[in-house]
Amino acid sequence: MASPFLKWAGGKGRLIPELLSRMPDKPNGGFRYIEPFIGGGAFFFYLEENGWLKSSKISDINPELILCYKTIKLHVKMVISELEMIAKNFPKRAATRERFFYKMRERWNRKLCTNIDDFNPKMASKRVALTIFLNKTCFNGLFRVNSKGQFNVPYGHYKNPNFVDIDNLNEVSKALQGVEITCKPYQEIELDGEGIFVYFDPPYRPLTTSSSFTSYSKSGFNDSNQIELAEFVQSISSQAKVMLSNSDPKNTDAMDDFFDMLYSKFTIHRIQAPRSINSDGEKRGKISEILVTNY
Repeated sequence: MASPFLKWAGGKGRLIPELLSRMPDKPNGGFRYIEPFIGGGAFFFYLEENGWLKSSKISDINPELILCYKTIKLHVKMVISELEMIAKNFPKRAATRERFFYKMRERWNRKLCTNIDDFNPKMASKRVALTIFLNKTCFNGLFRVNSKGQFNVPYGHYKNPNFVDIDNLNEVSKALQGVEITCKPYQEIELDGEGIFVYFDPPYRPLTTSSSFTSYSKSGFNDSNQIELAEFVQSISSQAKVMLSNSDPKNTDAMDDFFDMLYSKFTIHRIQAPRSINSDGEKRGKISEILVTNY
């Protein structure tokens, strides 16, 4: 069964039972599924692998991420070959490994992907392999870039990082066959046909100033963007079943009704979600999140 090939902050792998318990009834033949903030894709892969979907459209505004999905879909053998080459050159000694990591990070930052069409299959495979390597060997295993789009996560010091998962990459490639993959903003999703289910998993609203973990793309996502998204969700609500995830401001301020007001016309569920990405291990644990549905 396919699972996320990248570790992504806010990944939904451990929340799948909560999401499934709040799914609408599945239409005959499955949903026409749309996910405009695909990220690591844990929920998509689960639904795809378990027969929930009739068709799928996944997208994101992050070209580096979409380059990964498209290249693994079309050229997975080339990606695996490039990863095996990196593994062959990955040093044995810890200190040398760290220098190797920063050399590879510098190479990644040298030519950023701003348009996936700029990369031919060979170039794309090399870049995707490099992205996977950095994601699996950096601190906390995550993807974060600065305002210039440069990868800025430090080395992770893992003893035996596994960044060549051949079986999963092949399974991911199989799962992506027939899936429409695009690099575009959520406002451009197309709602055609019946039985449409849209899952929104946007960048979360920070609970505190210090928790603002930006950014997975070089563009931020502030309160104005959250309001625009809510307005868009409202505008498509009559055309599709919609589910949306976000942080719960009431974790830190019981009087913060930002999302309660924003989604007052919808059903708001509060669920307990594990949080594993934090520099302080003692601050990892369960925290309340919201799950918004229009059904």
